[in-house]
Amino acid sequence: MTAPEARPKIVLHIGQGKTGTSALQSALARNHALLKRAGVLYPEHASAEQARAGHVMSGNLDPENWFEGQVIPIVAAAPGYATYVFSSEHLFRRMDAFFAAEGRYRDLYDFEILMAVRSPMEMLPAVYQQAVKRGGFHEDIAAFAEHETSTRIAADLVAAMERQGIAFTLFNYSVIRDAIVPRILDHIGIRAIIEGGEAATVGRVNRSLTLAELAFVRFVNQIFGADYGRLIADTLVNELPDIEGQLPPLDEALRRDVFVRNRAAVERLNACLPHAEQIDLDAEQPPSPRADATLSAEQAALIRRIFPSALTPVDGVILRDIAMTYERAAPLARDEAIRLMEYAQKARPHGQIIAGKLAEWRAARDTDGDQTEG
Repeated sequence: MTAPEARPKIVLHIGQGKTGTSALQSALARNHALLKRAGVLYPEHASAEQARAGHVMSGNLDPENWFEGQVIPIVAAAPGYATYVFSSEHLFRRMDAFFAAEGRYRDLYDFEILMAVRSPMEMLPAVYQQAVKRGGFHEDIAAFAEHETSTRIAADLVAAMERQGIAFTLFNYSVIRDAIVPRILDHIGIRAIIEGGEAATVGRVNRSLTLAELAFVRFVNQIFGADYGRLIADTLVNELPDIEGQLPPLDEALRRDVFVRNRAAVERLNACLPHAEQIDLDAEQPPSPRADATLSAEQAALIRRIFPSALTPVDGVILRDIAMTYERAAPLARDEAIRLMEYAQKARPHGQIIAGKLAEWRAARDTDGDQTEG
């Protein structure tokens, strides 16, 4: 009797954020071709170049309509792989779409959910940092703590996966730390493949800000808005990755509040974690970083270079004059297009398409100028 053919496996790594997700995504993106040859597909995404560069990104899925609108069509359009791997911390708060639909695909695919968790005593300051860096938050950590529910969401996801009989594995980042990427790669069964190419250890990706950087970005968020705060935070993290980040400390009252809010959720998660990797709410916290930390000369110079991306009154005049070509029914000149694209680069300094077009147009302008002089 012929054994039934094995179903393809779809692995969904859903975060949480601040548990080594960016480092994992960078390792997977760098080894996309190597994995394909081994029968494992980590589908490409618009942010793949950022991932390969070790810059801030959010994986290989967009948050909207991610399961039936992206995962299932991608897998269906690329048959023949034994394993398909998707990773995005956005999924952590968007699993309802999966729970509602996965039953329709159980006969076609085997699913496994991978989720990293973290002690809420560490998760609160880490997620607070991310809210300042990427979300425009500008208040202090005590104000943020009122809305932080990551550990309870994780416990609710575990309960939902157990109810629906969905395979899942938890990893405790608070215990595993820097070994999280090789551990997850090992679990998927691809660590040996990746270490044969671009090593699984990719360096620090999406580091935490120092307390001085964090204070500065909070002020920028408050005064100029989230877009400028995000630009500065991303640049600091991407261009100065080796600086040691600092998580803001929790005072005793806030620690007690975190303990009470999360005790039941931690018990639920610990029931699914190995004995050696339990979350310990009573673990001694590392010493608080100096509150008087200041920006280094290198950090200050980088901020000075990036901060003038804000538009000035003179910029407004230039943009107005370019826009007036519409009223004159005149075509957009190349020099005007270059100026517009330079403003686009201010808003998206790491945009690959923008950088490519700017280089192409400037080269054409320079070539034309050389010919004119000759």
